Amino acid sequence: MVLIDSVYIHEGGGKNILENLCTKIYDNGLEKNFFFLFDSRYTSKLKIRNSHKINSSEINRLKFYKKNKFKFQRFICMSNVPPPVHLNKPVDIYFHNDLLLNPFRNNLTLLDKLKLFVKKHYIKYINSKKYSWNVQTALMKKRLINSYSINEKNINIYPIFTNYKSQKLDKDPRKFLYVSNFSKHKNHLLLFKAFKIVANKINYKIHLDLTLPNEVFYNSFYNKESYSKNLEINNYGILNKSELSKLYSKSNFLIFPSLNESFGLPLIEATFNDCYIISSNKDYVFEIIKPTLTFNPLCAESIASAIFEALNSSSLIKSEVIIENKIDTFVKYLLSHV
Repeated sequence: MVLIDSVYIHEGGGKNILENLCTKIYDNGLEKNFFFLFDSRYTSKLKIRNSHKINSSEINRLKFYKKNKFKFQRFICMSNVPPPVHLNKPVDIYFHNDLLLNPFRNNLTLLDKLKLFVKKHYIKYINSKKYSWNVQTALMKKRLINSYSINEKNINIYPIFTNYKSQKLDKDPRKFLYVSNFSKHKNHLLLFKAFKIVANKINYKIHLDLTLPNEVFYNSFYNKESYSKNLEINNYGILNKSELSKLYSKSNFLIFPSLNESFGLPLIEATFNDCYIISSNKDYVFEIIKPTLTFNPLCAESIASAIFEALNSSSLIKSEVIIENKIDTFVKYLLSHV
């Protein structure tokens, strides 16, 4: 039996990866081969029978592993962190957090940087040269080698995502969508400044839609600062997959100014839903899609220029997903030692 350890995963991209994996396992009738260790904060509509929840801490993980490690033939840690005990059985770590690579180079608070710094060195301390690592892109593999000194032969590339199908709804030609949380590296302030620049120079209304927690949006500059009547900003809160897919299908553009991403799942989701992608000119983007337009995410004027071009061009090129979903290959890989 394989242990899927997903402690620390309860939201965001990590949850998406986990739920894709759970769905694939159950849809193929493979659940008898897996046991799931979940974070107590994790909630899902999926009915997972072979599972146990614990409060998220290394002490609780350690207790579970000491008690149960002999029950499993293979271990897969889905939340970047190796097992808290050394194991002589096959172990895989699925690494998907770009912030853990270079904590002090990210646009975060000092406290968050320190937390990430400590976590990074803890990961390096408990890692074993025998363990295998899994990432979503070749770029993340390169960064993991450089940051954690892991042997290239021990790193596999298994992108995991949902192959969305567009709902084919009528798109608003002036609707921009940004699917993200409010972390500093998501670059919301410069995005807001860029849209204000555009709105002050046009004589028609454009729309910026967001998916922030409602309380976060209410207390943010989006809600508290004034801007031109030509700009309408709507926040839809945290959406489920169906609601998000509908929002993608209504939007003509996904705008994505994020400074750092381990994968950038909304870029893929929006492309599948026939959105034009207007994104940062960062390497993580070009690993997974061909965007329609790019901009310098450190410059509000550059972002504004891309928005202008998106609104005024009659010959925009549709974005294209260039990465392959490897979830089937990943599941077969996990079962190879069972």
